[in-house]
Amino acid sequence: MWTEDRAREPIYNLNRIIRLQAVLEILTNQTAAALDLLADQSTQMRHAIYQHHIALDYLLAEEGGVCAKLNESNCCLQIDDNGKVVKQLTREMRKLAHVPVQTWGGWNPDWFTSWLPQLGWLRKGFLLFVLFITALLILACLAPCLVALIRRMVSQVAYQQMMALYRPVKADDWGS
Repeated sequence: MWTEDRAREPIYNLNRIIRLQAVLEILTNQTAAALDLLADQSTQMRHAIYQHHIALDYLLAEEGGVCAKLNESNCCLQIDDNGKVVKQLTREMRKLAHVPVQTWGGWNPDWFTSWLPQLGWLRKGFLLFVLFITALLILACLAPCLVALIRRMVSQVAYQQMMALYRPVKADDWGS
């Protein structure tokens, strides 16, 4: 069902367009295939007609050929072969309607610096500089946290070892 809310969704509209492209490509390919068959048939008919004309001229050679037998002064048989033109047109139709398969080529590593001017090695150098400064800033922020974590771990281990050495004294051990 078509609703106003559904019509506004970009993914829905994109899927509809992709579907229409696929249908158009299928229809174009089938139409082109039919036109190719008709062009082939036309070419075959042209050859058959010429063969029959030659055979009739041969059989009626004593009487002056087909044209003399039919009493026609302008009896030149000429059938244009448009099959090659039709085939060229169908190739162009297929090319126009073809929707190439879209594949994912992976991540583009230059996406981060694409806004920079096209300077080649300077862009890459700038990116490395920014990444280096960022790493230093992160390290400077995380260093106190790491030091505190290490101190806490060392004190916890020391406390556990000290508690392992300590044995509570029982009343019997006092000698009473």
